[in-house]
Amino acid sequence: MLELWTIYDSPIDLPGRFVARKWVLDKPTSELLQDKTLEGLRAKLPPGLHCMPRSPGDEPQIVETWV
Repeated sequence: MLELWTIYDSPIDLPGRFVARKWVLDKPTSELLQDKTLEGLRAKLPPGLHCMPRSPGDEPQIVETWV
């Protein structure tokens, strides 16, 4: 199954934090990681992932997605 981690900057439910939410295929899971900095959050992601930059049509809070 395809797992994705989407990183958000200051989402509504966790303002002032960077949050990575895990998705499986096109469905969100309850798993999340958070940190005060983007670099700190990236260090918490599972190893072996590759970064995909945000798309122009993404929500403004989305920073990037890791596959």
